[in-house]
Amino acid sequence: MTDERDLHPLEKALLAHLEVNGRSTDRRMIEESGLPDEGSYRRAVEWLLSRGLVRELAREERELLQLGPLGLSNLEAGMTPEMAMMRHLSSGPSTLQEIQEDDTFDRGRWGSAFGALTRSGTVSREGDSIRLTADPSHSVFQDIWETVYVPLSEKGSIDMSDLSGDVEELVRERSPRRGRGRAEFVIVSVADRTIEITGEGLDALSRARSTVTIGAITPSILADGSWRDAKFRRYSLDIPPSQIHTGRLHPYRQFLDTVRKRFIALGFSEMRGSIAENEFWNNDALFMPQFHPARDIHDVYYLEAGAGVPPPNEALQARVAAAHRDGSGTGGRGWGYDFSRSRSLQAIMRSQGTALSARTLASDPDVPGKYFGIARCFRYDQVDSTHLPDFFQVEGIVLGEDINLRHLMGLLALFAEEIAGAEDYKFLPGYFPFTEPSVEMHILHPALGWVEGGGAGLFRPEVCLPLGVEVPVIAWGLGLDRMAMLAMGLDDIRDLVTPDLARLRSIRVRPDSLLTGKGE
Repeated sequence: MTDERDLHPLEKALLAHLEVNGRSTDRRMIEESGLPDEGSYRRAVEWLLSRGLVRELAREERELLQLGPLGLSNLEAGMTPEMAMMRHLSSGPSTLQEIQEDDTFDRGRWGSAFGALTRSGTVSREGDSIRLTADPSHSVFQDIWETVYVPLSEKGSIDMSDLSGDVEELVRERSPRRGRGRAEFVIVSVADRTIEITGEGLDALSRARSTVTIGAITPSILADGSWRDAKFRRYSLDIPPSQIHTGRLHPYRQFLDTVRKRFIALGFSEMRGSIAENEFWNNDALFMPQFHPARDIHDVYYLEAGAGVPPPNEALQARVAAAHRDGSGTGGRGWGYDFSRSRSLQAIMRSQGTALSARTLASDPDVPGKYFGIARCFRYDQVDSTHLPDFFQVEGIVLGEDINLRHLMGLLALFAEEIAGAEDYKFLPGYFPFTEPSVEMHILHPALGWVEGGGAGLFRPEVCLPLGVEVPVIAWGLGLDRMAMLAMGLDDIRDLVTPDLARLRSIRVRPDSLLTGKGE
């Protein structure tokens, strides 16, 4: 039999509400029971259910709407990009370029807003001119602000069933199941139960009302002696406590650390370097011509003047320039252009981990020797489920008199199985300015299909000889982010960098058994 000492104040409050109001739903009790918050209600009802003082009569699934990261930024701005664009156009036609000069939102979000307004028939475009074709005050985007954003700013979540049809349709469109780190809205499914008090609950509540119970000893009750006539509430160790989220390493950091340990265990030496590089090490030393399209501003991030990176020595720069010009004893004909030494010293954000390999080859490496590096790289790219503008590569080289393509293919197969845990992978011919022959590795993701895992090959003599290396060198640069997706069971690369703590907590990583290998 449960006595009055088992009732927590939260339990008493909930039982009293059910006694007066009869059976009720979770939703109504959260709003009307007078408990401090939803978390307090959830704890109290679970305690009462475990004691048989209340019973569950029915359960109905419902959907709650919350703001995602983009929605929170809109709330902070006081408007959505669509509302802001309609305000711009309310004073007359304009161009998208003129509207994008407003830095309230970035250029991409202005473009998305224009697309949404066009599809809804709110704006139209003639040439470069954009104009309103419907009353903004009757727009679904204005309705979303009033019926979604305003209530969410006050309550934190609202029921999807409260939304009108056109608003609900647009909200669902902007609530993706994947990539929630860039979502405007997030839809969460919750169960709405119908609860009623039991006979045992009524008896427990009656006894609790006739007795003063104490849950904690305080200085005041010791001073006034009220503890003498009171009963102390018993602790029940079987009651589930509220969840406490302790700090831990980021799941992706655990993956990267595990990859590093695996390479070190295989006898590789680690290469390290700055994310700020100059074009010499990032491109020139790798025999990438200065007119190569990958050097365009749309692919590489250039740093402002004054962001200095130490230049290579003059002799080394001269040998690399000669290889670019005419081959200069490397067995090749070069690229046949006038090498610009000033451009070679331009500071950039490292766009490929192979820059580490170039620096290592020019630093009198061990022969035979094997080296690896985990490099954060930066390239302009459209963000989607498999692309980010900054990413990690695992870069590596192996030097030796007898090193050949067969060794490289064996290593790539090992990496696919041991790092990504891939059961299906394939190799295709590829092209890179600094390797010949070259190969691309593709791995099969269960949700995304075949994705490129990275490139590899044998460094060309035009790379090795100017850097002082005369033995064959195999090299690879693999996309760790994509391999991590497969190893960690993720379908969206953006989940690796999401600020959504709930999503991060749901990612389970066991470093000691993460890299399990094919078939294990």
